[in-house]
Amino acid sequence: MTQIIHRTSAVVTKRPDAEYAPASGDIRALIEAKREGYLWRNDLTPGRIAAVRQLLAAAEAAAMPCPLLGVKTWLGHLAQFVTNAPAPEARSAQAAIFAEVCSDIPVGAWTPETRIAWIRQPDRNGYPVGSRWPAPGELYTHLLPFAEAIRAEVAGLREILAMAEAPREPERKRPDASELARAGALAAAVIRELRATSGETEGRA
Repeated sequence: MTQIIHRTSAVVTKRPDAEYAPASGDIRALIEAKREGYLWRNDLTPGRIAAVRQLLAAAEAAAMPCPLLGVKTWLGHLAQFVTNAPAPEARSAQAAIFAEVCSDIPVGAWTPETRIAWIRQPDRNGYPVGSRWPAPGELYTHLLPFAEAIRAEVAGLREILAMAEAPREPERKRPDASELARAGALAAAVIRELRATSGETEGRA
């Protein structure tokens, strides 16, 4: 079970380049607790709700489709790290193919982190994967987990906000003396009826 630590405020730390950064710390714990069914409404302090809104806005932006220019830029940076990158003209032509194959990979997955993750891949059957230019399908497979993580985070943050914004159930009013008296009289009448019915049954027997 995820433990939620109560704090008076929650802060979303943004990187200097203002790029989307996945949830961490307090907000990550909230998402995990909601997924596991251990998040309660009183865990959602005003500070946490504000932090969730802020991160959700960034995550929703990161979940948007990536423009062709973003794909070209990502590939252009990757070309500096691999040994068999196409020439700039060929690379520019290939970008449209990569963009088509990876059309459902959102903009937030085309980051320096995913590029470094490609480069740091270990050799596979003696083939230096990370230092070679990817095929479009290979790149899609590489980026898909990052894309799914963004989409899952958006869904988790939306669920938390829905919980926070759901109307509260009206507080039950404590019955007054007259209501208690009416309830007591009704209960007494039911008991008398039951006893009378029971007596008739015994007399017939």
